[in-house]
Amino acid sequence: MKKELILLLLITSGCFAQQTIETMFTPPNGYERIYQDGYSQFLRQFPLKENNVVNYYYGEEKDNDNIWAAVYDYEIGREDLHQCADAVLYMRANYLYTNGIKDQLQYNFVSGYNAKYNDWLSHYYKIRGSRISLEPRSNPLEDNSATFAKWIRQIWMYANTWSIDTYNSDSVAIKDMKPGDFFIQSNPPPAVGHAINVVDVAVNPSTGKKVFMLSQSFMPAQQTHILLNPETGGVWYSLDAFKDIETPEWTFTVKELKRFKKI
Repeated sequence: MKKELILLLLITSGCFAQQTIETMFTPPNGYERIYQDGYSQFLRQFPLKENNVVNYYYGEEKDNDNIWAAVYDYEIGREDLHQCADAVLYMRANYLYTNGIKDQLQYNFVSGYNAKYNDWLSHYYKIRGSRISLEPRSNPLEDNSATFAKWIRQIWMYANTWSIDTYNSDSVAIKDMKPGDFFIQSNPPPAVGHAINVVDVAVNPSTGKKVFMLSQSFMPAQQTHILLNPETGGVWYSLDAFKDIETPEWTFTVKELKRFKKI
């Protein structure tokens, strides 16, 4: 009984609270986190897995060959859908849904069709090749987390790096980087591209220099993980306007930074 009481006190006091980027990783000496907007905080404060294991959609573990330092804790489903672009889409969509900003929950499919969450509640997508139409539901869906999960699965199925790059984002100057931006390479389907999320940024107030942190999913579908910097072995990348961004499994140029369009 005494042990159970101690355990209950530890849980209620927050001693067993999950780690987040904010609690697990401190900015380098002289740097500080200045971005306090809602999405920046959401990315930093999203729970991380306790076991630091990346699982593929079919359950097996990915080998951590100096690839990641932490893993975001959320369900990716049992299908090969949650890949690189899908992870970038999901974090923003999760933030919008959690904060009730549902009119901005919309992404384009590869065909160009603009899929809106609010439409999904009362309609379903009738898909015939590249032709997509809205068909009324006989019974509208209740707006809840399960419905959101079903909708985001549709986005994962029919959107990819090319559709995000083409329809849903604008280029950003590397010096203007902030959390929520992403690096993306894309080619028209079926060519393969890649996308990674900027999940944290810190600034040196004396010099104005920035460091940043990255996350990715990959192929086949797998859980989103916080990438290590191959040069330093840590999680922070130095922002250099003339240097490619080399991650453990992909390289991007500074001109491939983008930001979701304002709706």
